[in-house]
Amino acid sequence: MSESTSVIPTFPSFSNWNGISEYFPVQKESVWLNYCGTTPVSTYAIQMMNAYFQEYAKFGIFAPNFSEPFIKKEIKGYLSQILHCDPSEIGIVHNTSEGMNFYSHSIQIPKGKRILVLENEYPSNVYPWEHWQNKGVGLGFVKVGNTPDAFLENLKQELSKGDVSILSLSPVHWCTGVVFDMEAVSHLCETYGTKLVIDGSQAVGHIPLDFSKLKVAFCAFAAWKWLLGPLGLGVIYISKEESKGFQLVFKGQASVVNDSNYFPYRDQWKHAADQFEQSTINFNDWIYFYASLKMLATLGFSRVQDRIYEVAGKINDMVHALGFTLESDAFPQVKTGILAITGHKEPNKFQPEAIQAHLKQNGIITAVRLGRLRMAPHIAIEDEHIERLKVSLQRYLANV
Repeated sequence: MSESTSVIPTFPSFSNWNGISEYFPVQKESVWLNYCGTTPVSTYAIQMMNAYFQEYAKFGIFAPNFSEPFIKKEIKGYLSQILHCDPSEIGIVHNTSEGMNFYSHSIQIPKGKRILVLENEYPSNVYPWEHWQNKGVGLGFVKVGNTPDAFLENLKQELSKGDVSILSLSPVHWCTGVVFDMEAVSHLCETYGTKLVIDGSQAVGHIPLDFSKLKVAFCAFAAWKWLLGPLGLGVIYISKEESKGFQLVFKGQASVVNDSNYFPYRDQWKHAADQFEQSTINFNDWIYFYASLKMLATLGFSRVQDRIYEVAGKINDMVHALGFTLESDAFPQVKTGILAITGHKEPNKFQPEAIQAHLKQNGIITAVRLGRLRMAPHIAIEDEHIERLKVSLQRYLANV
């Protein structure tokens, strides 16, 4: 079989960020400010998938530049850089709910204990725990508070009761953008003997997370938010310590070692993280995700985070100048890429649904969550997009 002549596409490093929006066609048609919700595809991911499809058309599953072991190794390698963990601790699933459910149904929690989640948490980090309520385990909610410090005090009060077996927490609140001090959270969990689980969908790729320093048992997150990956792909992390004796409640064709040899049937399970990959995967999504991670790695993961904060800071200053107030006004020292507008100096002018509708008519995509107008920029947002947002908000305010 002859080797493919296709070459894996490269991505420029961009010494500055001017022109990077050209790689995101959605920014030509609109101003996409919902990157913490869903992220549109980049032309780089399209190029990568085209290269893969060309090879797949010629060679099928033997496409030489896109073998499953290679792509899987690359994806895990990039993610291990972001999370500061071993690649063996990372597995690939379809979404956060799937990962959380697999984990939640595979562990043991003593009767009389509690699971604690965040107030107004996203359902993917609530519903997977509800089955425990029928088994004598409580499900409680810790209040967010007005600042990260207030949250830590609320958390300490709950953990000090001594009955919290698991804290399942989003390091960044999906509605307000508040970022929690995860080192302090991890320390509190260790102090009170509570296992820390993380819903990382709003955090991974957005804020620094160092699992070599945080004592995290398990984490699940979506690929299609801050990591610019495809809808329908997710990731799990399970620590080496948590992996000891861990066995998933579900067993599929790909759960066991040497799964490509179908007979004899096997009882030896794969490593814990790989158990979450039950059977045949959507390899197209893997290629898409590989491209997005390769692009972010080329730019520099920490540099991308800094750029998100920089763009968010420009929008923050602009909306303040227009008289708006934000959730983050209560914690200005904390960096976040999620801007939650909470009001205006003229109260009658803050009507979040009306503002969202006005912006959408002008091709600017935002979201409304918990009565807040939420904006979440990424590297594709440049000054011209911020100016367009400013003009649209000015027009809205002038006509209210």
